[in-house]
Amino acid sequence: MAKIYRQAAMAVIVNQETKVLIGYSPRDKSYKFPQGGLEEDEDILEGIKRELLEELGYVLKSEQIIQVCDEKVRYPFPKDSHPIFIGQELHVVKINHFPEAMTVPQDDEFDELLWIPPHEIVKYNSEYRSDAYYRALQLCDLL
Repeated sequence: MAKIYRQAAMAVIVNQETKVLIGYSPRDKSYKFPQGGLEEDEDILEGIKRELLEELGYVLKSEQIIQVCDEKVRYPFPKDSHPIFIGQELHVVKINHFPEAMTVPQDDEFDELLWIPPHEIVKYNSEYRSDAYYRALQLCDLL
């Protein structure tokens, strides 16, 4: 059976200073945006709400959603690293951060969180995701 791209959702959370939230993943040994695969029959917003809660304890409210981008971004996984998927295809969701929202790593997905100016994404090692992340920031009108 041919491998396919996993459908996923990615959060571009923007604070009042127009900085975006990224985190260091010890599992992946690189920086990444909060993101994750969509479960069967789960829509984009349900998926991103679930992922943010699981990864950061972040309770996303509907009024925080600025944009769900029409264009998706994708990246390939390293060769032979996944038995089913060749990579991820991400639905990008731009989110307005409410200062009272919790952003605390809840599992082994992240061990460090940073708010960075969008143009500085190139300074952080995001491995094979870098082109997709750059494009996602462009889609969100942040670059």
